[in-house]
Amino acid sequence: MVAAVALPLVASRIELVRAAMRCAGVDILVVRATDGWLNEYVPDDHSTRRWLTGFTGSMGDAVVTATELHIVVDGRYTLQALQEVPAATVTTASTGQSIEGAWLEVLGKIAGGKIVGIESARASLSLMRTAAAAATKDGWTLQALADSPVDVVRAATDPPPPLTGTMWAIDPALAGRSVEDRLAAGREVLTANNLAALAISALDELAWVANLRGDQFAYQATFRGRGLVMSDTLIVAADKGAFVGDRVAEKAVRFVDDAGLVAALPNGARVGVDPNTTPHAMAQALIDAGAVLVEVASPYAVLRTKKTPAELAHMQAAFQRADAVVDEVQKWLAQQLKKNRPVTELDVATETERRFRESGAFGLSFKVISAAGSNGAVIHYSTPSAQRLVKTGELFLLDTGAYYEGGYATDLTRTFLAGPSQTRASKEQKRLYTLVLKAAIAGMSARVPVGVTGEQLDAIVRDPLWRNGLDYGHGTGHGVGVNVHEAPPSVRIGARGTIEPGQVFSIEPGVYLPGWGGVRIENLCTIVEDTVEPPKGVPRRFLRVKPLTFSPLDKRLIDRALLNDHEKRFLAWFKRGSRTQLPPTC
Repeated sequence: MVAAVALPLVASRIELVRAAMRCAGVDILVVRATDGWLNEYVPDDHSTRRWLTGFTGSMGDAVVTATELHIVVDGRYTLQALQEVPAATVTTASTGQSIEGAWLEVLGKIAGGKIVGIESARASLSLMRTAAAAATKDGWTLQALADSPVDVVRAATDPPPPLTGTMWAIDPALAGRSVEDRLAAGREVLTANNLAALAISALDELAWVANLRGDQFAYQATFRGRGLVMSDTLIVAADKGAFVGDRVAEKAVRFVDDAGLVAALPNGARVGVDPNTTPHAMAQALIDAGAVLVEVASPYAVLRTKKTPAELAHMQAAFQRADAVVDEVQKWLAQQLKKNRPVTELDVATETERRFRESGAFGLSFKVISAAGSNGAVIHYSTPSAQRLVKTGELFLLDTGAYYEGGYATDLTRTFLAGPSQTRASKEQKRLYTLVLKAAIAGMSARVPVGVTGEQLDAIVRDPLWRNGLDYGHGTGHGVGVNVHEAPPSVRIGARGTIEPGQVFSIEPGVYLPGWGGVRIENLCTIVEDTVEPPKGVPRRFLRVKPLTFSPLDKRLIDRALLNDHEKRFLAWFKRGSRTQLPPTC
């Protein structure tokens, strides 16, 4: 893989930032992958971490010292970071550990007696608190930086282009709830805590509460804004000039400019902030404006993940269109290879995006992962090569998603055998693919008790792989909503939160072998009440996992001799695309 930023340019930028660090009075700087809205996906031109280091992964932070560069990632990005930033020390978060937890461990080893700067706009209140506790324990000093040394250098040498884009209103009937309904859900928190307002910082949460969507960020359906939930009004600080479409915002929504947000608050007003989603800089701005902050959990953090029947119906319709796109791309690639036409990884990614646009999508929900052969071992291979030709008979991993009119993300991964229908898979290709398929079926057909945690479902999925001495270095699943990664739920080792009916999440086991390649099968699912009453005396009711995506699986890669009877029945059910019925469970 070729780094997006040339290595000599990276080195010169780092030296300039080190000079700015000295001016700011810090010895070590943490450069985060996120932005001032704490987004996961940041436009390439606006990612300070990418600009500084050349590392292109969507997640992973940097730690800059006077002499060293550290890149801290999770297991999805280890190989990519090693390839793109060979001069850096790459640290991978351990299973169940966050990236932030991993770089705090790094600081514990290297920062003793030093001053560590963290960008105030790119860290939540809770992260700053955790960092302060770590600093006290490990003997270093935390300094919150209102002006990031990276931003200072960029502004003087290579300023990013302005962000553009539009926003629009969606039909409340599509969402199943009006803005007034959602304000009512927040009223209890306002009353219980004697709050004048509740601040909303998370962009997907703001878009959901406001029944608004936008294309102002790549790989999102959100718009740039901040919100204040009041008893009967949602105040949105955003560029109303970006509003398009015939549908107007609902009556409960009032637009203001950035200054108007704090102006709406009387001096001394008690404002609720969620410490996990509120940037430290925004909290400080509210304090400077005279607000009294009260830390509360946002009532919308969980509510927005429990989809209404209308949301589920719309999402499943969007998934069906996305399923068809992925199937069509596989057929297109087979045709090109049958005709001996050269096709690169980038060609497949470009064709995928084109077909999404043709199907009515207004944007992608993440960069197309288009990985041929051994590149499939790079879990989030986000830079498809314009030189790497796809070869008949090799595995191809395509992970992709898009946004349709309702602004809910789709997400699907298919690993398939490149080439026309007569192409035959090797014994090892079939073995590993089938083992991953068994893991996916275990999750998609699971019957679990009410109160099941993400960690418990994760173990159910991994079991067929563990029995064969295999595993994967990422979570089994993530929630999906306005953003492609939504929490809760989280299906991974260490996830103690429960999975609730109405939540939409992925089941995506995999196997990744450096030098050989990778297999991942990802489907989106929900969880519903079991239709079968438990026997008398069983203390809990049960839930069922229900698949929502049905793009065909590559039967050339399935070794049916490795499947049990239940798995064969499941595949027959899955092939029919039974969107209303539950899958067989045993």
